[in-house]
Amino acid sequence: MSQALEQERAKYALDIIKEFQKGDREKYRTLIKKLPAMVLNNGLGQALAYLLADDEGKKGEPSWHLYSCLQAWVVEKRGIYTGNFIDSLMNEDRTKYMQAQHETLKLLTWMTKFADAYLKG
Repeated sequence: MSQALEQERAKYALDIIKEFQKGDREKYRTLIKKLPAMVLNNGLGQALAYLLADDEGKKGEPSWHLYSCLQAWVVEKRGIYTGNFIDSLMNEDRTKYMQAQHETLKLLTWMTKFADAYLKG
């Protein structure tokens, strides 16, 4: 993995966390901190389904916003999938699924660190 990619990932995570400061900081922080365990225990698909179902799937709510940020990273920035994140995840091969899961966890590592630094009460 190149240093440039890791720096890009860190910058993206920091930008997201700064954006989250305008909303329900504690909800964002809680979601970010519990999502890696959800991914590892249940898989990326179930973790994303949780985000879509939480807050009744309302756009602009913390869970939807976090899902959108993860989709933007995996789909738009990293190009692992095209189109809708959850749809692609369910329809593509296992290799891409694992790549998307790995990339999501790497991003969440940075997001967790920045959430601890910037989203505390």
